[in-house]
Amino acid sequence: MKFIIAILLIIVLIITAWFYAENIKLKKQILKQQEELVVSTKYIKQLNRKIEEDIDLVSFSKTNEEKIQALLDTYLEEQNGDVNGNSGKVIHYNEKRRFVPDIIPLKGDFAISQRFSEKHPALDFAAATGTEVIAVAAGEILSVYYDKYYGNVIMIDHFNEYATLYAHLATTFFESKSTVEKGETIALVGNTGNSSAPHLHYEIMLNGVNVDPEEYINIKK
Repeated sequence: MKFIIAILLIIVLIITAWFYAENIKLKKQILKQQEELVVSTKYIKQLNRKIEEDIDLVSFSKTNEEKIQALLDTYLEEQNGDVNGNSGKVIHYNEKRRFVPDIIPLKGDFAISQRFSEKHPALDFAAATGTEVIAVAAGEILSVYYDKYYGNVIMIDHFNEYATLYAHLATTFFESKSTVEKGETIALVGNTGNSSAPHLHYEIMLNGVNVDPEEYINIKK
């Protein structure tokens, strides 16, 4: 009888410890979500004030399909020349770089926390939660989703051989099939997914193969 009671007590202790550990884990997740919500809400308020001041009625008159088509037309014009037969080479250098991922994907202070390697085909930027993440080139957002490892993710197609991916985001400001311009804020740095500290996981893909982002942007080592 004593043996049975001892076994039951051990089982009860194991179950109690498991529930306690799960409760701690759940509390941490809730606190992280609350912190990210506060940061996102604060930024959205700032963004709303900016929109009220600088609202562009013309851009709102276009449908999303028209925006995508306009971006595609611009890209094709840059590559092949305009409808009047003018060569694409005459287009200004900065305009040609519009679809090339050659700028740092953050606004604000950062530090490189992990560089590109075979096991880590990306560049990690350590930055404060809420730091603005920007599109490194114009394009169309292919997908916005949540991954248990990468957290909140945005992937952008740049209408050429390039695509970029941004992960561990606190929040995102666009949906799939939206168009974005180079330098436009698309999200905020976060700590979502399998992440131990706030940072941006940033990837560049060339024809579907990951390449080192530092080959495209100037970062002091």
